[in-house]
Amino acid sequence: MRMYQFQALNANGKKVRGAIPANSKDHALYNLKLKNLHPIHIKPQKFSWLMTSDIWTVEWAKDMNFFLKQDLSLVESLQASKLRLGKKQIQIIDMLLAGLYAGQTLSQIISEHQFFSKLFIGLLSVAEATGQYAQAFEDYALLRAEEIEFFKQLRSNLQYPIVLAIIIFSMIIAFSEFLLPTSLDFFRNNNFEQHLTTTLFIHFAEILKNFLTIFTNLPVVITVITSCYMGSKIKRIKYIFSWLSIKFPIFGPIYLMTIQSFYLKSFSILLKRGHHVIQAVSYTTDILQNTYLKSHALQIEHIIKHDGKISAALTNLLKLPESIEHLLLTGEKTSQVSTYSNICAETLKNIYQGKLQKIIAWTGPFLISIMGIVMIWMVVAIVVPLYDQVARMD
Repeated sequence: MRMYQFQALNANGKKVRGAIPANSKDHALYNLKLKNLHPIHIKPQKFSWLMTSDIWTVEWAKDMNFFLKQDLSLVESLQASKLRLGKKQIQIIDMLLAGLYAGQTLSQIISEHQFFSKLFIGLLSVAEATGQYAQAFEDYALLRAEEIEFFKQLRSNLQYPIVLAIIIFSMIIAFSEFLLPTSLDFFRNNNFEQHLTTTLFIHFAEILKNFLTIFTNLPVVITVITSCYMGSKIKRIKYIFSWLSIKFPIFGPIYLMTIQSFYLKSFSILLKRGHHVIQAVSYTTDILQNTYLKSHALQIEHIIKHDGKISAALTNLLKLPESIEHLLLTGEKTSQVSTYSNICAETLKNIYQGKLQKIIAWTGPFLISIMGIVMIWMVVAIVVPLYDQVARMD
């Protein structure tokens, strides 16, 4: 069952718009006639435009977990969860309800429309067999909330360094574009002797000015933006960019460990809920946002089927550290892969959080030092020659 967008005339001849669940277009037309509506236009609704962000699903999953633990049925919980949702999200819940009324399972409805990750579908498939829907929603909310919280914390920590970097860059541009040319003309017109620092900064300013002219050239900017956009659609280029992102100095390893931690955490939860290793690997691969790692993770299932070595497959294809490999191998030997996967996830989380905090702690003082150097350079390059000339005049 899916949703159909329609435009119709009501009994008063007034145009109305909306969405209605139905198994087919004919079924949708029949339902509109039952509502005394005369359809003008009707088409299947695509949900991709509704899902620009799935952050709302975290709070929704928490609400569903709460309602289900209060002994409400799945349908009653879905109805109650609409109270805090927006218009677009309510349409999705209505479609889920319509599918349940038609006899489908929740995982079937979601898999047909693909507006949730495969991880959530995997959690629901277990819940449908055990009846523990509350646990499935709780696990999903936990995993997504942890991921969202990390990037939220990262943005918050980077605000101060980014502001400092913008100030420094603005100072350099203003100095090179306005202050230095004026001072340079003054020096030349009055036959001032240029110090070494002044000469060096003049050359630097000329290079910077030539570089900035590229960004003020509108045709060049449009061409670069268009090329980057088209390149992002090419699979091979996306693969290269993804590889570069994890190889980027300082932040690349932190980004890699973050992805690895999320993967192992999700993998652990799926195993705890009763999934087979092959199923858990298949569902967990979907959460990887890095194209390079995802292409490698797709091979994990094949390697485990062929060799039966879980730790080796995960380590080699996810680029896990050697210490993590030893932990996974211990879990594999003791038949506690789920427990040790969770331990590995928490270990990676502690490592990347510690490294990130150190980087953030040093970034502020480093940028302030650069700002001080720029200020000193400005004084030495312009003010010192002026005082030197005044001294000579005396």
